[in-house]
Amino acid sequence: MRRESLRCCGSVGVSTRASTTSTTVQLWQFLLEELASGAPGICWEGPPGDGEFRLSDPDEVARRWGRRKQKPNMNYDKLSRALRYYYDKNIMSKVHGKRYAYRFSWAGLTAACQAQAADAPPYWHYLTPPPAHSPAPPPPHPSPHNNRHSQPPATTQ
Repeated sequence: MRRESLRCCGSVGVSTRASTTSTTVQLWQFLLEELASGAPGICWEGPPGDGEFRLSDPDEVARRWGRRKQKPNMNYDKLSRALRYYYDKNIMSKVHGKRYAYRFSWAGLTAACQAQAADAPPYWHYLTPPPAHSPAPPPPHPSPHNNRHSQPPATTQ
């Protein structure tokens, strides 16, 4: 392992792996698992919630992906072709101007995960949308029986 591959990689506070089998795991799931476990060669660029990550050792990540999918000829060229497939699906995009840098689209991933089992993988908290701000409830309509501004009827004497 190259020293350079360890420079930006570290744990993001999640250490368990998702319960996906090697034949059914999607590339984006694999990448999130690798990021969550702090695997060498891949790391978050900034806060994980921003979704931006970098392959500091793309060949090593591609080798692990090939091993996971039982494809020994996997390399970065093939892996990056698979990543480009996600662009149209709005699952991730390339970070322009940064080599080997990509950004997950949490909204796109959420849509892709809607059919996922209830057993949430360790990266699920990245996919849950923030709570929507509900508009303030409308002010209550004044009731004719509860009007503080009305005066009692004047009495004539």
